[in-house]
Amino acid sequence: MSPNIRMMSVEEIKAYMDGHGPEKYTLLDVRQPAEYERGHLPGARLVPLSELPDRMGEVPTDKPVIAYCASGGRSMAASSLLEGRGYGDVSNMVGGFSAWEGSAAFGPMQLGMHGFTGRETPREVVRKAFAMECRLQEFYVLRADLAETEERIELFMELAGYEDRHKDVLHTLYGRLTGELPDYETFEAEILDGADGMVEGGIDIQTFLDKHAEAFDGDLGILQFASMVEAQAMDYYLRWAAQAEQGETRETLELLAREEKAHLKVLARHMDELSE
Repeated sequence: MSPNIRMMSVEEIKAYMDGHGPEKYTLLDVRQPAEYERGHLPGARLVPLSELPDRMGEVPTDKPVIAYCASGGRSMAASSLLEGRGYGDVSNMVGGFSAWEGSAAFGPMQLGMHGFTGRETPREVVRKAFAMECRLQEFYVLRADLAETEERIELFMELAGYEDRHKDVLHTLYGRLTGELPDYETFEAEILDGADGMVEGGIDIQTFLDKHAEAFDGDLGILQFASMVEAQAMDYYLRWAAQAEQGETRETLELLAREEKAHLKVLARHMDELSE
């Protein structure tokens, strides 16, 4: 988590709103429209997480932004995206709308980039990204095994298939960076042999879900979790693309970021269907 993003409790948000006119800040709701219609904070502007990359121009840069979602996870991903695009005063509401309504508050959902220091070489970036794509794919396959409907099985297997595409792209990029393309199976086995349980965005999947089990219950909760991860991955690829010295590397990372954005839209559509 960036030190530039403030984590604010519901009580702190209420006090801030009481002390500032609504024109002094932007209250950003990044949930889906159906969630917003069921209830939202006074004066909140709805920009779903899946649409934020394309609608960032609707969020003023000259005043503080306070982001929230249902429980604080998707809004943390949104906060990171905003901060990465140059927004200087961004806060995330801990516990989200659930805490606002008086439900049990959750701790700060720090997606973090604890797997990344910012000092990695390009080849280290690719290796870590490849490992995380593998872990996320395993997670989706597991969710497909646990799904109770054919539609959910197909969805999670579709998401797992996306990761194959990203792994292929990263494998090819690694060969370009090193000047020699290793055998795919050998490359995958070597990386996974030393990898932990992190997925895209630097999250340890099982630790995170165990800690926030109540927030991500059922298929809808899993889709919300997946949205957090995909948004964090998009942010990661965009940040590294901006630092890339080689044009081909930058273009590849930008391609991966665009595909993560497309995945967010798929997840948003399914969340809408479950919310109807």
